[in-house]
Amino acid sequence: MKQNEHLSIAVTKGIVAAIALACVVLCLRGPATVRWIMAYRHLNITGPAVAPALLALGYLCAALAFAMLYNLYRFLGRLGQGALFVPQNVTALRRISLCCAGAAALCLPTGVIVYVPFVFLGAAAGFMALIVRVIQIAFAQAVRMKNELDLTI
Repeated sequence: MKQNEHLSIAVTKGIVAAIALACVVLCLRGPATVRWIMAYRHLNITGPAVAPALLALGYLCAALAFAMLYNLYRFLGRLGQGALFVPQNVTALRRISLCCAGAAALCLPTGVIVYVPFVFLGAAAGFMALIVRVIQIAFAQAVRMKNELDLTI
């Protein structure tokens, strides 16, 4: 692997770690963030159950984000070691796609019912799920082809 490819992977891993740290901070600030949204943003519905529901949504999305970031970090680590077309990468990509799809499934209805900006987050997460799923399918086929070539000698 070329030097600039190693650097690119290292920088990307650093960014993934920084995003994970930002997610930790957001989790710690979850109740304050929900209070801010409730006080300063126009919500489609109000009531005593909205704040706990938003907080629960935030923590569920955080769990998906942490799982996605963990799988992405491990995926990048394998790429840095030169392990490209291996079953573990296919599994990681599938998990990343499922995390994005889960976030979309949580955010889209919340955006329609409670707070419109969540629709955009959900749409972005859904689109990312589709893109990663296509890449996962391509990796799975490449793994199969590699395994067949390894047996053909």
